[in-house]
Order: sequence, then structure tokens, then C-alpha cells
Amino acid sequence: MARGVLIPLALIAATAGGFAGPAHAQDTTMSVTGLPSQIAVTPVTQDGVKQPRQLTLSVGDSAGGQAPREYVLRLGLGGLKGIVDVDAKPCVVAADQATCRIKVTDPDRVPGVALTLTAASGSKAGDAGALRVTGEADGQALKAVDATVEVGGANLVVAGTRLPTDLKVGDTAPLPVGLRNVGSASASGVLMAFRFTEGSKPARRFDNCEYGERSSFEEKRYVLCAFDVEVPPRAEFALPDDAEVEVGTAAFHELVQVSVYPDAPGMREYLRGGHPYERGSGPQLKLREIDSSSTGERYGNGNTWESTYYITNTADLSVTGADISGKVGDEVVADLGLRNDGPAWLGDVQDPTEFASLHVELPDGVSVVGLPKGCLPGRSGEYVCLLGPLDSDARLSFPFKLKLAKPLKEAHGQVRVRQAEWSRYDKNSSNDAAPIEFSTTPTSPGASAEPTPGTGVTGGDTAGEPSPGATSPSGGAHPSGEPGDGDLASTGAGTATWIAALAALLIGGGVAARATVRRRRA
Repeated sequence: MARGVLIPLALIAATAGGFAGPAHAQDTTMSVTGLPSQIAVTPVTQDGVKQPRQLTLSVGDSAGGQAPREYVLRLGLGGLKGIVDVDAKPCVVAADQATCRIKVTDPDRVPGVALTLTAASGSKAGDAGALRVTGEADGQALKAVDATVEVGGANLVVAGTRLPTDLKVGDTAPLPVGLRNVGSASASGVLMAFRFTEGSKPARRFDNCEYGERSSFEEKRYVLCAFDVEVPPRAEFALPDDAEVEVGTAAFHELVQVSVYPDAPGMREYLRGGHPYERGSGPQLKLREIDSSSTGERYGNGNTWESTYYITNTADLSVTGADISGKVGDEVVADLGLRNDGPAWLGDVQDPTEFASLHVELPDGVSVVGLPKGCLPGRSGEYVCLLGPLDSDARLSFPFKLKLAKPLKEAHGQVRVRQAEWSRYDKNSSNDAAPIEFSTTPTSPGASAEPTPGTGVTGGDTAGEPSPGATSPSGGAHPSGEPGDGDLASTGAGTATWIAALAALLIGGGVAARATVRRRRA
């Protein structure tokens, strides 16, 4: 995930004085992210200075699914006239509505709408108005989201230092995070939301917190804690030393994030993601009040703290080939596999792009009539599938639809994985390549000219659908057992064929241009 990109939090809410029971998972749908139900804006000071409140609105899938291809947000600004001035980019403002049209060219980096709110001249503390956001994503209507924007009120911001850089598997470290109320009214209760990548986890559980897990390596573990504490203006609190992160066996490039919110009406509903959570047990996690007389200058205007740390760890990528047989003229499927045997997941939370590639070589007499998604022809008859971040137990399938164009006897192909800069973490190179074996029987006299579908048999456990822990590779590699789109046929693409195939894929939106550039540069 790129530095500076806001990460939408989708967490479970709690009832007053304690958390509700686990929520039931909802169907995968797109929704507006980044808009809390209560927003406090700093009043205009006596000398006319205005302090902006900045938010980033976007659209995402609460279940961590596919990003939208495009979306439109409409911001109803009529209720904020004379109370708050709104600057929204990139948007077109007409009358009392801002219309924001966003195209997504990279699903790993969904652009957002930058929203800046400042108290209007002449407004006073306590003035409040309503902001409503509606829109569509990929033609599907989004549920309207409402927020109350108030001049003054409680406004909690966070600050903290970085996690240690010398952590190793099994270590624990306190979360060095504090919060301060820079608003004009007290916060009656605090909600703190924690997010951990796959190799990190909370070191212990507490009675006033709820815990849940997701399938994505970059949003693996969520925690939401409720604190029954009054935070007056300019007061400062910090997490105690027993709020620790533990480095797990799958750790690699890790990120820990902490966000803080006033426990205002509707805020817990905003943090609910429709995901199941379990209430913790044991002692209560309690914030500790600290002397804020000499620490206030370290706070900015953000309510989210995050820190990365890198761990020296190993992972083992393994590929599986196939044993293909059939008649001359048959179309068959070679279901090639790749898995990560861990213990570490592979990727970078600051740059979730391709870090490895799967290379497929086929013998003369075998043509490709269907490529898996995310794969494209390369030079010298190779086919290349780009790989993005992988979970520690990822299982991926790459079904190549092939035609046995001429008689083959003990013909061989090969599938292998190349890891570029990540190769130093894979100490076992013996399973980085696997053979693809071919054999044919002659077409019988008088047989129909129509090709008869054959079968591809793969070794290992990578065929078919991926396991629940599998992660789709960046660039659209196909994690299912079905053949990819298109009917591209080639028996060894030269430069002209490779360029033509690439153009067709780009026009169809199948492969991002940056993925091709990265591979060609490599």
C-alpha cells in the first residue's frame, strides 16, 4: 500500500458500556468509505485563523473484494451553508452539490476524493449541519451515507513514534501511541481501531475490545476497543505498555495502524464492517492520562497513526507442472500451480505491485488457445504471469488452454517462478521449476474434424479453486480452475505477435500497462 494512502477501516461496533455480540457477515457490496458519522471542525480563532479538517472519501468492498473500475460520488452541500466551507477535489460543484467522477486504473491504489472542511466566517462553536453522500460504483447504486459536521465539538488526534526496527519473530513491542483532544468540547468516551498485517497480531486480549480476522494479508487482523473515559479539550491520553504488538511467524513487511474517534452517536455503526468479531477476555485495557503541557506541539490534525517494520524471514515458493495426453487436434487444459509454503507472506505493504513472475515454456507443436487472466505472451515462446503479494499459505492456479497441434512423443515444457529482488528470501530453489509433459496418439481415420476436449492432470494440491487463504495475484492472475478469457493462439510468439497480443490485452483491460513495463524493464 502506497505511503500516504488512507486505508478504510471496517470494524464492528459496540453498545454503550460494552460491545454487542458478533455481527453477521454481509454480502459483498461496494460502499462509501472514509466518512465518519460525526465530524468536528475547529472554530475560527479570534485572529481569523482557520484550521482545516481533511478527509479522503472513496469506494471499497467491505469484504475485501475487487476494487471498482469507476465510481461517482455526489456530495450534498446545502446543509453546510454558512457553517462549513467545503473544498472537494477532483469534483465539479453546481448549486449545492459536488459531483466527483473517479476512474480506477490500478486496483491496488483506488483514488479518493480529497475533502477539506473549514469553519465558515461568522460561524460559531456549536453550529452544525448535515452532509449526505450518494453515488454509484460500476453502475451499482451506493447506499447513502450521512455525517453531522459541527463547528467545535470533540476532535481527537493521534501522535506516536515508530516501532523498533530490530524486531524479530516472537518479539513484542508496546504501541507508542497517544491521543489529544484539539476540539472545543469534551469527548465522552473514546473508540480506538487497530489494524495489523498478516505477520502481526495483538500480544494479548482485553475485555473491552473485540477481535476479528480477514482474508487479506494487508488487512488481516482488526481490533476495536471502547474506553469509558472523559477527554476534555487539550487533555492527552496514551496507550499503556500492555497494549503490545507481537511479531508472528508469517512476518515480513509489516504495518500496524491505530485510529481514534470520539464515541459519538453513530460512530460505532460507521466502524462496523459486517464482519464477525469475538469479545476479548481478561483485564480491561485502560488509557493513561499524561501531562500535555510539553507534548501538544507534536500533534497534527490526523486521527490515524501507522508504523511499518521489516523482518528478516524466509518463504518457499513452489510450482507444479502437468502431465498432458490426448489425440492430435485435441484442446486440453494444463492447470499449472504455484503455492507459498511460508512461513512468511511475500510482498510490501508500501508497494503492493508485482514482485515475482511465473514463466511457462511450451514445446513445438503445442499452441495456446486460452490464457489465464494476468498472463501474456513473452519473448522466445514464453508466457509470463505476473505475481503480486502472496499470503503465507497462498494456493494459486493458472489454467492454460492448449491445442495439441501435431504428434508429440515425450515432449517437454517447463513452468518456473522468478522472484527478482525477493529471491534471497527463498532458500529452497529445488521446487522453483517443474516439467510439463506431453504425449499424443494419432487422430483415428474418419474422426470428426471437431477437436475433442482433453484433460490436464496436475500434481500436488494446487489444481482447481484456491484455498480460503489464497490471495489473487496482482495484475489479475486467475486463481480459479477455469480457463482464462480470449482465444489467443500462438506456437511461440515473436516480437510482432507479442506486441499484438499485448495491445489486445490492454484494450480489453486485462493487464495493467505498468505491469508490462515492470516486466520488460526486468
